[in-house]
Amino acid sequence: MKTLAMTLLFALLLASSARAQDSTRLQRFEYVIGASLAFSLLDYVGFNLDVRQLHNTAWVYHGLQFMAQAAITYFLYKTCGWTSAISFNLIWWTWCDDLAYYGWAYAINPASHGSWENRVFNGLQSEQVSWAYWTPIGLLRSPKDLIARDALVAQAIVGFAVSIPILW
Repeated sequence: MKTLAMTLLFALLLASSARAQDSTRLQRFEYVIGASLAFSLLDYVGFNLDVRQLHNTAWVYHGLQFMAQAAITYFLYKTCGWTSAISFNLIWWTWCDDLAYYGWAYAINPASHGSWENRVFNGLQSEQVSWAYWTPIGLLRSPKDLIARDALVAQAIVGFAVSIPILW
């Protein structure tokens, strides 16, 4: 019975107008990809300022990051509908925004004096990552387990490949 109820609820959500009426498919793509790039840039600047340069506690940074993600999600929902909000969060959850974070580190490439991440000093140098516990692969493991970098990259590719058709 639960399966039937969930199936009917899911069908109702898909059949209803889940998108804002004024948004086109191209606008949804633009908003979601732009939001992900903006969020990853905010992540890059915020993390490196707070944790690396100011040596502050990470909870301040993570609180601001959570509020920014909630604000972006709400903006996407109001502008383009639920599908855009879900797609943005799926991109974040599957580690795509973290790959974009390292893309910003490569593009901006501040001087390598050991503070900000850049082309020479970054978290992708190691073959394994310990902090991606909130991703789908991370949730399947113990919180302190190391995750292969290649597995996270593959997860990000799959996550992006799933999130974009949601906007269709």
